[in-house]
Amino acid sequence: MRTVQSSASLHDATVVLDDRVILRAVSVAVDPGLTLVRGPNGSGKTTLLRALAGLVPLARGDRRVAGDILYIGHRPMLLRGLTARENLEFFVRFRGGDTRGIDGALRAWGVGEDMDRPVERLSAGERRRAALARVETEQVPLLLLDEPFADLDDAGVSRLRQSIGRARDDGRAIVVATHAHPELDDLARTRIAVDNGAATAS
Repeated sequence: MRTVQSSASLHDATVVLDDRVILRAVSVAVDPGLTLVRGPNGSGKTTLLRALAGLVPLARGDRRVAGDILYIGHRPMLLRGLTARENLEFFVRFRGGDTRGIDGALRAWGVGEDMDRPVERLSAGERRRAALARVETEQVPLLLLDEPFADLDDAGVSRLRQSIGRARDDGRAIVVATHAHPELDDLARTRIAVDNGAATAS
């Protein structure tokens, strides 16, 4: 895969939800490579990723993104009436991509035997793995993953680390919000600490 130049940024961004300030005057830049977002529960990590994805309005400030985005949040965000395979085919075709790698990606993520079962009949772990297979089937330049290790067993955690490492090596920008998982530290280019609505990059 060719190296993709991608970046996203928030400048002086404030997010207010239900009359509560969740992010306050946050300025961050995301470049190719892995960016880790860490902070305690309720600190604003999820809102930061959703602001980068354009899923929450900014009360003030600017958002800039170059290229397409894949956002995978706490919920797998799969269409429950479709099978795992049909979900990934739908998303890839929506982006105008090639569907030939879908079966292999689902097998690699341990969903091979169940790829033709409706998503609503899969376990939470199977749904999570099917959603994360999108990292490999949708070759977008910017990945936003919010607590992606949730519901994964040890094999899934190892697979996710490998997938993030390959995406980084391909020149993609990956932002992972997590309050744990130090096994990603050696892959990270940038770390953003979020606490009480403020963000500090290092």
